[in-house]
Amino acid sequence: MTSLATPVQVQGLTGAVAVVAGNYFSVALRHDGTVWTWGGFSGQLLPAQVPGVSGVVSIASTSGHALAVRDDGTVWAWGSNSEGQLGDGTTTDSDTPVQVLGLSGITDVAGGAAHSLAVRDDGTVWAWGLNIYGGLGDGTTLTRLTPVQVLGLTGVASVAAGAFHSMAVRHDGRSPLVVGRG
Repeated sequence: MTSLATPVQVQGLTGAVAVVAGNYFSVALRHDGTVWTWGGFSGQLLPAQVPGVSGVVSIASTSGHALAVRDDGTVWAWGSNSEGQLGDGTTTDSDTPVQVLGLSGITDVAGGAAHSLAVRDDGTVWAWGLNIYGGLGDGTTLTRLTPVQVLGLTGVASVAAGAFHSMAVRHDGRSPLVVGRG
């Protein structure tokens, strides 16, 4: 009998350079810029290539949606979209990647329970989705279906997100900044 705690190789997937996990699914980025996923509510056991997105340089995953940054600096998202966390101007879930509206020059992405973040190459941060505790950093608690700029935040190198809050690290390495409530 095989123990569920024993590590096993993911069958049918080689050349992975990054992996991330959601609540019920996993995502891998291969060295050739393709994205592969498995798991989910359907119990998909073998990785399948995510259609409609290539040239990917980084990935992020959350409880119910995933994000990918392409080599052209655009962001693509798929999965749950109940709070606009896919950034396509709707609240319609999508099994295939949709482009996040209005973003270019993106270098880093992160996602919370129902919100998403992106860092632009100019060091600004953009956020969209659920904003119940102000985790988008736009000075409101309004849910945003498309990206809005985080106010007063520049010089950012990377971002991270919790369920209802967001964090950023500046290029100068000063203490991480927290927005919203964790």
